[in-house]
Amino acid sequence: MMENKKKAIYTFIGIILAIALTSLGMKYLGSKHLDGTRLITDSIPTPLQQHIAKDTLRHDSVKPHVDSTYYIKGSVKDTAGMAMPGVVVSDGYSCVKTNQKGEYAFKRHKNAKFIYYTVPADCEVPTHSATDNTAYFYQRTSTQKRVYNFVLKRLPGGKETNYRMIVIGDPQVTNAYSPYYTDASDNPIQKSDVQRFTEETMVDIKNTISKLPEGTPVYGISMGDDVQYYGGYNSKLERQIREALGSSRMKVFSVIGNHDQDGKELYKNKWEESWGPTDYSFDRGDVHYVCFNNVHFVKGSYYQPGELSLSQMNWLRQDLKLVPKNKKVILNYHIPFTFGNRPKDKRTPLNIPTEKGHYYSSKLIEILHLLAPFRGGYELFCGHTHFAVNHEINYHGLNILEHCHAAACGNIWQSNVNILGEPNGYYVYNFSSTDILNCYYKSTFMDANIQMTLFRSDTDFNGEKYQNDWTMPQDSSVLIANVFNADSKWRIVAIEDGQEYPMTRLSGLGQDAFAAGYHHKYAQSVSYWFVSKNNGFLIMNHLYYYVPKNKNTEIIVKAYDRYGNIYTCSSKQVITEPYKNYAHYYNASDILKTKIETALYEKKANEKATDNKTSNSKDSLMKNNGSKDSSKIRNANKDTTRVRKSSKDSSRVK
Repeated sequence: MMENKKKAIYTFIGIILAIALTSLGMKYLGSKHLDGTRLITDSIPTPLQQHIAKDTLRHDSVKPHVDSTYYIKGSVKDTAGMAMPGVVVSDGYSCVKTNQKGEYAFKRHKNAKFIYYTVPADCEVPTHSATDNTAYFYQRTSTQKRVYNFVLKRLPGGKETNYRMIVIGDPQVTNAYSPYYTDASDNPIQKSDVQRFTEETMVDIKNTISKLPEGTPVYGISMGDDVQYYGGYNSKLERQIREALGSSRMKVFSVIGNHDQDGKELYKNKWEESWGPTDYSFDRGDVHYVCFNNVHFVKGSYYQPGELSLSQMNWLRQDLKLVPKNKKVILNYHIPFTFGNRPKDKRTPLNIPTEKGHYYSSKLIEILHLLAPFRGGYELFCGHTHFAVNHEINYHGLNILEHCHAAACGNIWQSNVNILGEPNGYYVYNFSSTDILNCYYKSTFMDANIQMTLFRSDTDFNGEKYQNDWTMPQDSSVLIANVFNADSKWRIVAIEDGQEYPMTRLSGLGQDAFAAGYHHKYAQSVSYWFVSKNNGFLIMNHLYYYVPKNKNTEIIVKAYDRYGNIYTCSSKQVITEPYKNYAHYYNASDILKTKIETALYEKKANEKATDNKTSNSKDSLMKNNGSKDSSKIRNANKDTTRVRKSSKDSSRVK
């Protein structure tokens, strides 16, 4: 009997212990991925084991543990003090959403430098100042700080479904004075890169903005390499280019490039000091933009194609997991993912006969897997190349298009032309919901309709000829068209004697004879090798040629883009030498016209701002007078006072 009692007691104790151990085990497993890695970790699961980011505050009563150095909390509210639920907050390692009270909490990573949020589509992009419209959506971390609160300003009309996005490739200002010419002479002008960017690129961008319908929202992204410390380190350089980029009314974001870092912590810190986190996201309209640092240095150099670390991939998965799948996603980074000739760990070669020596990024397939669920589609935006190429590949059965944006600085401010023939410039995208309604390349100080240049295949540009570089008929009359922003969806034709003929597309490794010939003489900031056919990184796919039936007939080249635009150019406009044109100096009348138009626009904008300020002052005065009157009413009728107070609160919400 006693033995039975003992057995029963031991059995009961065993059951209790089993339940307790099971509970502890479930709790422990619940804090891990399927592969055993913790929620906040540098280890990442496979694509099929994606981390599911969730709100950290499941119940409003739950409070974070503030006894740890790394546990933080905070709130996100609008300017009226109203809670903003569903806003994503991050430290660059983890992503969480605010709860119904606009609160969040999580254990930040010990290496996190910033706490920041994804700017919601229905809120304004906060900026550094009234005169510096670069994005400012972050706070620096501090071991002494546990609470990070944010206040967002709602857009008066709600989410903007129609807006412009200006994409700027590689501003890359330096401390050196590169060759710069204002006429056909060989007498260079001493002007800094920052001056040139400010007085050329930004003046032209302001002019482009001035021609948009009034009230059109305008945003911008710099694709990295904002600076290069060529000519010596300058601690002010990153701030100078940021303020130049922020000098128009467009709100500007940036990714970080290889020259913003060059493998030095000091340089990277300077970029972060000016721009904030390197991995972040923001929403505009129905598009989710993700920006990240895909430059990873090894043995004094960096990987081409670009790469992401395990912790970055973990962060990217969390960020995208919290995005509604009806949106479009645009990834923004510096180095292309779809080609490069300094691969990590001998990754998969492209296996494209015309692009030998080029590889895919080791992270490309996983990134595409993450993008696949988005019904609005996705785009891949990068810079780095100093040439325009819409790179199209077939990867694991998927047709991929990566937009590599030409550099605003061209060949690092030592000319007005990129290394594959595109003029210095930038891109203008027109978004409506998840659709790109239009995109065009805007060459600095040139008409927006100029989208190509024409040459003859046998023209000698300082020892460089198209017919020597590319396989084509050896005929002196062959007409070459360099169509700056073309891709496979463009249709390029030559019209001779009223008859339309398709032009033949050239694609592969190689140079542009016009640009190479110019830099053959004037390259100083970089070696001539950089722009020549010896540089195996160069990929050209927007050259077209046509062999005329009659050598003396005028040929009209028409380019039909994927957005319904038609651009034309005549064979009478062929460039026959690399000077006396935009490569060497801009047309003085074009510069003057642009500057006058821009000055008039800025004057009008300033007058409008002054009028608004005066109007606001009057409104403020009337409100003050009204408050005096209401104080009398307050003494007479307390209920009326409460109504008036409620009315004021609601006006702030608007």
